[in-house]
Amino acid sequence: MEGGDMDSLFEGMVLFNSQATEEAVSSSSQPLDEDIFSDLTLVVDPADDDHLQSQSSQNQQPRRRKRSGLRIGYGRDTVDVDVDIDADPSPLPQHISAFPAHDTPPSSATESITPDIDADAVSVTVNTQPSSADAVSVSVNTQPSSAAGSDSAAQVETFSEEGFRQIRDTIHDKLNHARQLVTSASSARKDAVRSRRKAQENANLASLKYMELENQLEQACEAEDFETAEKVSQYLSAADKEKQIFATSLKQADAFLAALDLNLQQALESHIAAQEECAILLHHYATNAVNNADFSIKKATLVHSKEMEQWLSSSEALEVKRMELEIESHFISEAHTELNNNIEHSVEDDKKEKEILCKRKSILMGELENLLALVKQKEKEIADNDSDLKAVDHKINNAVSGFKEIQSTIDVKYDKLQSVLAQVKLETETLSLKKDEIDNFLVQEEGMGAKLREFARVSEEEAKGYMEIVKLRRSLMSYILKSGEDKMRLTNNEEKLSGDVKLFQQEVSAARASLQELTSRKSSIQQDIASFKQRIIFIDKRVPELEAEKKVATAARNFKEAARIATEAKSLCVEKEDIQAEMDTVTSNLEKLEDEIKGTFDKLQETEGMILLKEKELAMAKYQKLLLTAATARAEKKAAQEMGDTEEVNILLAEAEAADCEAESIRSTYNFKAEDVSNLPKDLISMDLVSIIDKKQLEKLAITSSV
Repeated sequence: MEGGDMDSLFEGMVLFNSQATEEAVSSSSQPLDEDIFSDLTLVVDPADDDHLQSQSSQNQQPRRRKRSGLRIGYGRDTVDVDVDIDADPSPLPQHISAFPAHDTPPSSATESITPDIDADAVSVTVNTQPSSADAVSVSVNTQPSSAAGSDSAAQVETFSEEGFRQIRDTIHDKLNHARQLVTSASSARKDAVRSRRKAQENANLASLKYMELENQLEQACEAEDFETAEKVSQYLSAADKEKQIFATSLKQADAFLAALDLNLQQALESHIAAQEECAILLHHYATNAVNNADFSIKKATLVHSKEMEQWLSSSEALEVKRMELEIESHFISEAHTELNNNIEHSVEDDKKEKEILCKRKSILMGELENLLALVKQKEKEIADNDSDLKAVDHKINNAVSGFKEIQSTIDVKYDKLQSVLAQVKLETETLSLKKDEIDNFLVQEEGMGAKLREFARVSEEEAKGYMEIVKLRRSLMSYILKSGEDKMRLTNNEEKLSGDVKLFQQEVSAARASLQELTSRKSSIQQDIASFKQRIIFIDKRVPELEAEKKVATAARNFKEAARIATEAKSLCVEKEDIQAEMDTVTSNLEKLEDEIKGTFDKLQETEGMILLKEKELAMAKYQKLLLTAATARAEKKAAQEMGDTEEVNILLAEAEAADCEAESIRSTYNFKAEDVSNLPKDLISMDLVSIIDKKQLEKLAITSSV
């Protein structure tokens, strides 16, 4: 019961730690709001302002100023130093970047306190910006001499001996890469040629085996050894499948070799294009070198005088800017001190009120411990007090947050100002070193002009040599491509004619099968007609016999037998009529069948004639292709001799002789004449040979090939 009363007594109470509450309040405080600083205005002594203005006007009489006077802190105008520069000035940093990512921008913070502070806060932000802008302006305006010197040094480096060597190294790398592509493509093509040779040997062996089995089958059929013929027929079927497999492999090898030929052609064209690019690069370098040599010598004197003027003006501007930055640094330090005092003064009353509320909270907590009966009333008072305490803390935090933002902004600007001031000192030293560089500029330009002209002469000679090689290789490549097109045309024609011959052979086979079927049907019909005639003869002989028997039966008064005989005689007469009608129909069909046999036989003879014609055309295509194959083998043999590959030379020589022998066999068989192949090229050129020989050999090859 007592436990239940205690539960109801403390029901709804919330225990808290005062120390934790104070820590939470302190941790939740935000940076000072910038708006509290709005009432702070730094005023510059008019005498100092006039002194600075007069000093700036004396140092910058030739220059046009956009705004007059100096503005330090909130009331300073920007003094612009007009120095002509070639480089584009860097964009000024955005002032908004000075705020932390988690802070509220000053414009939003000021609205929560007082709207009258916005204009001043904006004035602080905007009017303190010229400090960085002026520093950046001076930093950029001190660059022209360095930029001119760096441009001159870049030109000297580009068109110096080192630059020329880099161009030659680039050309060497390009040509080496192109040669590697050609070598790789040529090596792959050689491997494919070896694979094709093996596939060709397998296909030839399969064809020979097939022909031998065909001869054995014919011999077995002639000897009427049908058992052996059956076995040979099975072997012939397997040999035909093997022949087709090897023929397919040969076609695949040919297709792969054609693809590699195309790759080699593209690699060689890439090599030629690389040489042309190198020639263009050298020609452009020579032209630019001569132009830059003339231009650099003409401009050296103008640049020297201009650089000296810029150096003097930059030195004056830098000195003025250094003084301005030192003054601005002094005023920012004073503003920082005044800001700290304002912060303490601004939150003094709120801190006192906070102390009073904390003491009151302690008293209420004591009353809570002593007067549990009044706990609900005290809880309400404590909640109200906590709410007031939180409101005051929030007000303090807002005020402190605004000041912290302003303080951090001033600290950032002060650090930037010190950095710019150090940079100004560094640039002062740089300007003193730059004067020596300007003095040496003219001498360097004159010496570089002579070097550039020499490099231009050498580059022009090398470019001319590359262009001559490119012209020779392109003319030879066009000749090679034409012969390749001829070979491809003959190959396609051979495949087409071979397909036509196979199609006609299939038609002949179908016609023969049809003729055999028609002949078989004709024989069957003739047998049916003979059978019908025999049956009619039998009926003609049997009917008189039945008539005689019927008369005998009638005379003997055997009417039942006479009726049977009469029925049989009548049925034979009906059968004779049916047979006669059917025989007429079969005879008509036989005549039609004979006409069809005659038409099939005529078509068979016509198709066999077309086969002979297509076989002759196919033989001509093979003959021309063999001649091109022999010429190609001899061209490849020359390339192999040039590369010192003796084994390949012997293989290619054997291939050329074999192609010539087979071509001569076809020519003698079909009695072809030399005029039939007059349009084929006699001397071919290997792409490998074109890719490896030098300029003199290319010229000799072009003359001998009449290219």
